[in-house]
Order: sequence, then structure tokens, then C-alpha cells
Amino acid sequence: MTRKIFKSIFFVAAIAILASLMVTMVILYQYFVDVQDKHLSDELSLAAKAVETEGPDYINYFKKSDFRLTLISKDGTVISDTKKDASKMKNHGKREEVKEALDEGYGTSSRYSSTMLQKTVYKAKKLNDGNVIRISSNRATAGVIAMGIIQPGMIVILISLI
Repeated sequence: MTRKIFKSIFFVAAIAILASLMVTMVILYQYFVDVQDKHLSDELSLAAKAVETEGPDYINYFKKSDFRLTLISKDGTVISDTKKDASKMKNHGKREEVKEALDEGYGTSSRYSSTMLQKTVYKAKKLNDGNVIRISSNRATAGVIAMGIIQPGMIVILISLI
């Protein structure tokens, strides 16, 4: 009888710990998504102001940053990019965030890479001269974060249950 009670308590405790880890992961993931979105918006505003004040060549000062900046003309031609050779890049006029920025002044979108298991977030802003500056950053998906939590989570569960 004691063995049966112990097994039941053990099972319920394991489920409770696992559920709390999952809820914590979801809450933290959303928090970090919100922080990254705010950070990208702030960086985009600063870069836009700098390019408008100092000229299009100012984008080259951002080449060593963690995010990617792209300066795009009104017709979609890439003028400058901090990570790739702009002359070899395709026209960006049909990109969702660029179209939105040209029409509304500000645009955002994200694209998922199944090969890299990450999402790239794009934010774009129309400059006073009609060109668009776009910032992008990679974001790990919830699945990648969950995979990173599994081993430490199992250790926590084992220690808690012991």
C-alpha cells in the first residue's frame, strides 16, 4: 500500500515539475520575444536617424553589429547591406516589410527557416528621402529553446524527486 502511494506521489510530482518548467519556458520565451522586438525597433530608429543625418554611407559603421541593416531604394534596389554585397542582392521591393514601409512608413515581418530552426525578424522604416532602412535579427524558436532546456530540466526533475 505504501509503495502504491509513493508511486502515485512520485508520478504527480514529476508531472507538476514538468508542467511548471513548460509554463516557465513559455512565459520566458514570450518575454524575450517582446524584449527583442523593442530592442530591434529602438536600433532601427537610431540607425534611421543616423543615416538621415549622416548620409547612406553611415550604414557601414554597423557592419560589426549583431543585427543586419539593409538600405533599400524606393524601387527595391539594395543600396547597402551590413552582411552581404549589395550589388549581388535581388530586388527587395516585393518583401512584405519593405512594401509596408513604403506604403505606411513602417513595416514588419518574419520568416521561418526550417533548416536552421530559427525565425528571422525584419523591421523596416521609410526614410525622409523615400528609401527604406531595414533591420533583421535571428530568433531561436520555442522548439530550439525546449531542446536546450531538456537536459537541465531532467536534472532538476531527478534532484527534486530524489
